[in-house]
Amino acid sequence: MHTAGIKKPFKPLLASYGGGHAQIIAALTHALIARGAEPYLVGFTTARDFFTKSGLNPNSILCMENPDTEVYSGIIPYLSSFLKDQQHPNILPRETEAYFKIGFFDLIREHGFPEARKLLDSHGRKAFKPVRAMEEFLTRTAPDCVVTTTSPRFEHALLKAARKLGIPSIAVSDLFLLNEREWILEGGYAEHLTVLNRQVADDLYNAGLRGTEIHITGNPAFDSLSPLPEDQEKRAKLRTQLEIGKNSKLILWPSPAVTSTPLYSKQLLSPSQVSAAFEELCADQPSFSYMLRPHPNAPYGLPTGAEKGFLDPGLSPRDALVISDIVCVELSTMGLQAALYGLPVICVGFAKEAIYPQYGLAKAASSIKEAIAILKAKAYSSPLRSGDMPEPGTATQAIVDLIYEIGTR
Repeated sequence: MHTAGIKKPFKPLLASYGGGHAQIIAALTHALIARGAEPYLVGFTTARDFFTKSGLNPNSILCMENPDTEVYSGIIPYLSSFLKDQQHPNILPRETEAYFKIGFFDLIREHGFPEARKLLDSHGRKAFKPVRAMEEFLTRTAPDCVVTTTSPRFEHALLKAARKLGIPSIAVSDLFLLNEREWILEGGYAEHLTVLNRQVADDLYNAGLRGTEIHITGNPAFDSLSPLPEDQEKRAKLRTQLEIGKNSKLILWPSPAVTSTPLYSKQLLSPSQVSAAFEELCADQPSFSYMLRPHPNAPYGLPTGAEKGFLDPGLSPRDALVISDIVCVELSTMGLQAALYGLPVICVGFAKEAIYPQYGLAKAASSIKEAIAILKAKAYSSPLRSGDMPEPGTATQAIVDLIYEIGTR
């Protein structure tokens, strides 16, 4: 059989956790498939369900388990106390078990059982960074390159493992990389890092990042944010379905992925606190209504007393923006997404940490009380554009070009 001239299919490996990072990897995967690649896609936690609903065919964390499953037999009884508290409607119990088995087994191999147990007891799953397990996984799958986002734990471990094995790697960032710098700067990170704008690139270089080439591309999850001609028709249809009044000003509250912020001194608002504040606003000015959008990693129900508000019924991020008039937000990627789409944004309590308000992309409110005052006075406006950031619509293509460039050398 003659094989000369047969072109080998390009097989990049892509992986991420859920939330906004899964949107990034989904956009890249669709674009790679359209270009003829055969990506190997892995969805951690809620990402696997998100990828499936996005029309992709992801692998779950189960594909990363050691083929010799007997290696885990001695640790499963110890993990049972952790697993019972890790239930999520979009994560299968066996996926959660595999996640903990892989992470804890690597801790044992690195530190020994007594120390690994202390680390897990103290830090839970945040103790995981299974580089050795990821080396074994990459050796079995032999991808042409590895692409993740800038998340910690398993994604970080994949990038470090790829670097150790000499496999080309790219970390794709979403926002301003304030928290992520802890592991990005520790050494042995991805060969390539894509960032949102020039400021992030300069800040990382000034902080000491070396050995990783930085590319200013923007965020693929934002590529769909340019307003489209059909948006008005879709807005009218969705608002009718959700029984939102034609003249009602809908406030979107996209909740963060966490319920507390150990990295900051300030506390996040609970859904009940947010709802109570908006109920007061709606009672004073009935033209307002509001929609609470739980993060997929931190679901909750509609708070008691929410008469003028409702929960997001499962809209895509873009559709949630299409039907909304104003966005109030603490710490969520959707704040910046809303600004890039052109909606007025009020950043509540965390304007300094979110950073984008300093670009004229949002109005800052020190508290939910101040945000309500801004809404009552209608002292909000559409955001200004920043020339420091690539226009939405270009990031996916730029990063796919980079993936091909480094993965097909």
